[in-house]
Amino acid sequence: MSTLYAETHIRALQLAKQCVDMGARIRTVSRITGLELPMLRSLFYQDTSSAPGRWLESSDWYHRGSVVDRAEASIFAVIFDTLLVEHGYKPSEALVGAYRLYQERCTLTPAIPFERAFNLACEMHGIWDSGPPQLALHTCRRCHSRYVVAAGDQTDDQSGCVFCKLLKRYHRDPHIQAHFVAQNVAAIASNAG
Repeated sequence: MSTLYAETHIRALQLAKQCVDMGARIRTVSRITGLELPMLRSLFYQDTSSAPGRWLESSDWYHRGSVVDRAEASIFAVIFDTLLVEHGYKPSEALVGAYRLYQERCTLTPAIPFERAFNLACEMHGIWDSGPPQLALHTCRRCHSRYVVAAGDQTDDQSGCVFCKLLKRYHRDPHIQAHFVAQNVAAIASNAG
């Protein structure tokens, strides 16, 4: 029995290190791993300036985000949902794996930091004591991409699909062009689908 505890503890520490390396705040690491704050502080956050501050409590940032932020959030959300629901990963493993895969798909610095990815996961599935789901994935009838919406939102695809908006604005928006390389624009929509 003590061997099982040791193995579980070692896996939690490894997961904590991965989360810290991805930029997670100490409270987020504690919620994901179940490890106590004093232990995490002594192992990973000895320099108090290195322990990132405030923890996100709501998904409002998503609704106020740019089309780039919402597109990238949707890409992460689809990857996370696929790992969690379709492949049966544990939430913590799905989070770390999905964030790693999301980072690999970004041509520039990811628009969604780890903390926001954690918030998306919580708000989509009601996990880590976040309460009932506030966000959901919706499939666009037009482009067949999956994108994040408020839970229960029945918005018409033409006004709601972030990928349709992205493709429509691509040729006239230098910010979007700089963020998404032209050859990857079609792949963005298909990766989220």
